[in-house]
Amino acid sequence: MKRSLPIVAAVALPLMLSGCTVGEASTPPPAAVGSASTPAASDQALAPTVVSPGDLQGATITVVIGTSLVIAVPDGTEADWTGTTVDLSIAEFSGGGPSEGAVFRPGFQSRAVGKTAATLAGPEGAPIAFTLSVVAP
Repeated sequence: MKRSLPIVAAVALPLMLSGCTVGEASTPPPAAVGSASTPAASDQALAPTVVSPGDLQGATITVVIGTSLVIAVPDGTEADWTGTTVDLSIAEFSGGGPSEGAVFRPGFQSRAVGKTAATLAGPEGAPIAFTLSVVAP
């Protein structure tokens, strides 16, 4: 056993020290522009447009394609709002309310670039008419 200790030490010591030698630092090459590790601006999520019902009447609201218009309704009334659009290929109403432990606000999901007339009605039932304009990013 005494003979094997120097042999193990003689083999292990150079292996341990080889990982600690000072030499050329190897740095990874820089990432190429537009590579998978560098997200392009078009790959980043865009925030929704948030508007209160009082700001909608007669207005033209612009949203970016692929995003949504979220209606900032009073807490507790999220499920009481309804909406429509004339052209469902441009935008579509999405009802609010509780779902899977969260409460979502009502809104309109953009579908294609263009303009459509839209209507929103709250708990009182009075319609709010506005134009929804969906644009490219």
